[in-house]
Amino acid sequence: MTDISCFIVEDDPQAYEYAINILQQYENIDVLGTSDSIHNAADAIKKLQPDFIILDVFLTDGNAFEFLALFETISFKIIFTTSFAKYAVDAFKFSALDYLLKPYDKQEMINALEKVSKDIHKENYQIQLKTLLQNFSTKEGPKKIVLKTTETIHIVNTEDILYAKSDNNYTTFLLNNRKEILISKPLKAFDEKLTPYNFFRVHQSFLINLSHVSSFNKRDEEVVLKEEYTIPVAQSRRKNLIEYIENHL
Repeated sequence: MTDISCFIVEDDPQAYEYAINILQQYENIDVLGTSDSIHNAADAIKKLQPDFIILDVFLTDGNAFEFLALFETISFKIIFTTSFAKYAVDAFKFSALDYLLKPYDKQEMINALEKVSKDIHKENYQIQLKTLLQNFSTKEGPKKIVLKTTETIHIVNTEDILYAKSDNNYTTFLLNNRKEILISKPLKAFDEKLTPYNFFRVHQSFLINLSHVSSFNKRDEEVVLKEEYTIPVAQSRRKNLIEYIENHL
């Protein structure tokens, strides 16, 4: 890793000691300071300009998102840490940002440090942070998801996704406006993430948005989305799909 500087924002003494003990093992990481207050931390970070910070999501005098609102622009990378609130964890996943769930182990922090070192000069971070703030403010669950291609970061409303289709280790998303987005991740990377938000894995190769179901052909075992797109339904998923349609749609 190249030489980088860090600032820790943490109000739990034990969590701070645990993090600092790991950081001290790296000669190339310079810890510029620490704070347990969002306002004091913001003032110090604006002055010291660290390359990255370790930020506890929930602090005594506020949360990480109130803290981020104190900056006009964010030039530093962030390793988020959190110990609770499922909707907060989902917000990170949907925004394609990393986080450490407390209590995290040493290897998890090491992996995060290696990743943040590689990403220090990566662009488009502001877009992901903006999506995170939007998702976090929605208590019933994230409404936007970050889909990253080799050239572009797409911010997509989950309700605008018709389906996701597997193609080996790639996934193609089809949107309401007929736009397709190809992601270099397998479908299973999105299955667990989207299923709690009205998506259903009808087939090994297809994850559909149930909000767009128009009909289900029992004989042909196919579901139709928006009166237009025909998707095969695996026999093993047929019963659960029918139950959902009858009870929720």
